[in-house]
Amino acid sequence: MKQSKWKKAGRIVLTVLAVLIGTLGVLLFTSERWMRKTWPNLNMEELAYQLKAPIAGTSHDLLMSYVRSCALLAVIALVALVLVSIFLRKKQMAHLAFGLTCIVAGIASIAYSINDVWAALDIKNYLNNQSTYNTIVEDNYVDPARARMTFPEQKRNLIYIYLESMESTYADKANGGAFDKNYIPELTQLAADNVSFSNSDLLGGGHSSVYTTWTIGGIFAQTSGLPLNTGIGRNEMAYQESFFPEINTLGDVLADEGYKQYFFIGSIGAFGGRENYFKEHGDYEIDDYNWAQEQGLIPEDYYEWWGYEDEKLFAFAKDRLTQIAAEGEPFNFTMLTADTHFEDGYPCELCDEENDGDNQYGMVLHCSSKQVTEFVSWIQQQDFYDNTTIVISGDHPTMDADFCENIDADFQRTVYNVIINSAVQPQQEKNRTFTTMDMFPTTLASMGVTIEGDRLGLGTNLFSGEQTLAEQMGYEELNDALSQKSKFFEKMEENLNPVWTKDENGWKFYIAEEDRYAKGEWVTNNPHRYQSDTEQKYYIDADGYAVQGWKLIDGKWYYFDAEGYMATGWINVGGVDYCLAPDGALYVSCTTPDGYNVDANGAWIH
Repeated sequence: MKQSKWKKAGRIVLTVLAVLIGTLGVLLFTSERWMRKTWPNLNMEELAYQLKAPIAGTSHDLLMSYVRSCALLAVIALVALVLVSIFLRKKQMAHLAFGLTCIVAGIASIAYSINDVWAALDIKNYLNNQSTYNTIVEDNYVDPARARMTFPEQKRNLIYIYLESMESTYADKANGGAFDKNYIPELTQLAADNVSFSNSDLLGGGHSSVYTTWTIGGIFAQTSGLPLNTGIGRNEMAYQESFFPEINTLGDVLADEGYKQYFFIGSIGAFGGRENYFKEHGDYEIDDYNWAQEQGLIPEDYYEWWGYEDEKLFAFAKDRLTQIAAEGEPFNFTMLTADTHFEDGYPCELCDEENDGDNQYGMVLHCSSKQVTEFVSWIQQQDFYDNTTIVISGDHPTMDADFCENIDADFQRTVYNVIINSAVQPQQEKNRTFTTMDMFPTTLASMGVTIEGDRLGLGTNLFSGEQTLAEQMGYEELNDALSQKSKFFEKMEENLNPVWTKDENGWKFYIAEEDRYAKGEWVTNNPHRYQSDTEQKYYIDADGYAVQGWKLIDGKWYYFDAEGYMATGWINVGGVDYCLAPDGALYVSCTTPDGYNVDANGAWIH
C-alpha cells in the first residue's frame, strides 16, 4: 500500500516536472527564435537598458507578435502536455517514457536557447567589460557647464529632426550607399545641397558607437556627447525621477539661454525614459501621442503602430511650429519619426506600392524620405526660416532583420545627417571619422555658437578643424574603450534623486543619503530642474507608502492625487469644490484668498 502511494506520488512529480520543463523549453526556444528574428542586431548594452526602462508606449504589434510566436505556442504546449499525461496516467511505462522524454527535451531546449543567446549577445565579452575600468571618459570629457560658449546677438531657432533608423546606407552605390536602388533619393539630394558630414567623399555619416544604438541612446549621444552607459546593475530607469541630473546637455545649454523647447513625437513620451530625459534637461514641453489626444487631434481610441503615423506628425508639426514661431522667442523644436522602425516599417497612405513595392521596408524608407523633404520645403517658405537652423539625423542604424543582410561586409554603415541653413561653413565636410556624439557641439556651432576649444562632452565640433576622438584613436579602439566600465558614470549615478519603488501596496520613497525608506513624513522631489513649480511634495504614511486622496496631518486636511502629488489651489473631488493653501492645507470656515466662502468641511458655499 505504501509502495503504491510512493509510486503515485512519483508519477505526480514526474508529470509536474515534465509539463513545467517541457513548457519552459518551448517558451525559451520560441522566445530565442523570435528575438533573433526580430532583433538580429540586439546587443547586451541595449538589453541591459531596456530591461530597466519604462515600457509604456511599446508597440502593440510587437507585443502581439511575441504573444503569437511564443506565448501562445507555450500555452498550447502546456495544454498538450497535460492532456497526454492524463491520457497515459494508467500506462506506467508509457507515462514514464513520456515524462522523461519531456524533461530531457525541455532541458536540452533550455540549454540550447541559453547558449545561443549567450553567444548572440556576446554576454561573456559584455561581462568582461563590466569588470574592467577605462578612463576614456574621464580623460576626454569636456563639461558644457564649464565650457565658454558665445551665442550670436540674435539667437537662431533650432529644428532638430531625428529620423528613426535612418542610415546613409539606403542610398544607391553611385551616391555612397550600399544598394543598386536609391531608397532615399530626396534625402540624398538634400544632403548634397546642404552641409552633410561624411566618412567618405560621397554620402555618408557618423558611426553609432556602443551604448548609442537604440533610440534614447542615440538621442542621448547627440545631445550630451556621451554614450548612455547605465550598466546592468544600476539605474532603474522605470522608477527614476532623474536622468543623469549632473550631466549638461544641449537642452540645458539652450534652456540657460532662454530657449523654449519642445519634444514632438507620435508615440508615448514615457517609453524608454525619453520624457524624463527631455523634461530634466531643458524643461521641454512633451507633445506626444497623449498630448495629441488631449488636443483633439486624434480620436481617443486611435492607435497605429507606436501611436500615430508620421504623415500626421508632420501635419501637426506645421501647425505647432506656426504657433510657436508667432510667440517671437527663440525655440528648439525637436521631432522624432517612427514609421521606419523595424520590423519592415509602417506603410501609410502616402507610400507608393506601385513604384516602391519591391519590399515593404524600402517602400517605407522612400515614403519617409519624401515626407521629410516636403516638410523641410514647407519650413523654408516660412518667415521664421531665415533665422532657423535645421538638423536632420538618424537616431541609430536600423534593427530590421534582413534589409541590410546582403550588403558587402566591408561596407561602413553610418547614420544619416544633414544641416540646413547653417550659420557657419565646415573646414572639412567629407572623409571624416566621427560618431553621433560629435553632433552635440556641431549642432550648437551650426547655430552660430562659438565654443572655446570646439569640444563638448566627448564630441568635437565638426565645423572646426579639430580632430574627433575617433580620428585620434581610430573608431574601433574608441568603441572598445567606451565598452568598458566607467567611474565617470558611476559617479553620475551616485547623484541621482531618490528612487521611487512600487510593490503590491503602493509607492515607497527611498532616501539615499540616509539609506532608508521614508515613513510617517513629508518628502519632496525636484525631478525637473527648470520647472517653475520645482518642488513636488508627498506624504509617506506610517507604513512607508505615498498617500493618495484625503489625509489628516497634524490637524489639517491635505489632498494627494493618484500619483501622490500634494494638491494646491482649487480642486474638485466627488463633485465638490475645495480650496487648498499654497502649503497644501485645506481652507475651512473662512473666505479664500480669491474671495470665496468655504464651510467647516472646506466645501465652497455657492
